[in-house]
Amino acid sequence: MMKANDETAAQESEPQATEPVAAEPQRTKGVDSARRALQILLEFSESTPELTVDNVLEKHDISVPSAYRYISLLRELDLIEEREKGRFVLSPQILRLARAAETAIDFRSQVQPILNRMAAETGETALYLRRVNDSAVCLAIAESDHPISISFQPGNLMPLYGGAAAKLLLSELTPAKLTQYFNRLGPALSKKEKGKLESDLEPLRATGYAESAGEVDRGVWASAAIVHSNGISAGALTIVAPDYRLTPEHKTQIADAVRAGAETFQSVIADRG
Repeated sequence: MMKANDETAAQESEPQATEPVAAEPQRTKGVDSARRALQILLEFSESTPELTVDNVLEKHDISVPSAYRYISLLRELDLIEEREKGRFVLSPQILRLARAAETAIDFRSQVQPILNRMAAETGETALYLRRVNDSAVCLAIAESDHPISISFQPGNLMPLYGGAAAKLLLSELTPAKLTQYFNRLGPALSKKEKGKLESDLEPLRATGYAESAGEVDRGVWASAAIVHSNGISAGALTIVAPDYRLTPEHKTQIADAVRAGAETFQSVIADRG
């Protein structure tokens, strides 16, 4: 008969089950300096728009000379700039990267079925537009059984200051960026026209909905609604139609379809994320 101490010894000799341990992500070798510089760059955020050397030293276990060396590298690459002595902020170069990231987010496959349904329900042409720099571009379209001649065609760049969808995209700019946009426009719009446009944008910004008549193409009426993804504009959905054949009831039906389409699209984007 096995004695108690023999049983204990036997149990101790048996291999014990262990909890699975998650493998740590493999670190790329030989790039410690680059990794540290990028980690410092990633410290910037909406809540932390500027950094000092002391901030860097608090977050990273490095010497003062190393901190200055990493900051100098980021300045050399024009990724950050010194706003005041010892206070660093992201440079405008970062905006180019942000725009590239925005452009890479492609929702055309998700939006096409929604546009098709909007066009089928209303009998009119439905489009999906996004802002690219200072222009609005049509990325997808579902044409009605009665095609009309419109300037917004897939790939065409159009001004942001004309048309329901384009002005909705323009309304998403912050006041500072809107001022910069108007400065870049130059004489394209008069001072009076800019003032009117700026006042027109306020209700669009508040409601996320717009209508226009004849602003881009003569005799064409449009209804548009903005779409957001994680608080950022993902574009606008719009339906366009010849004004002469639209009754007030039909315009109401189109407006409802546009709003419903935008809500559906926003839900699809959220589910994808």
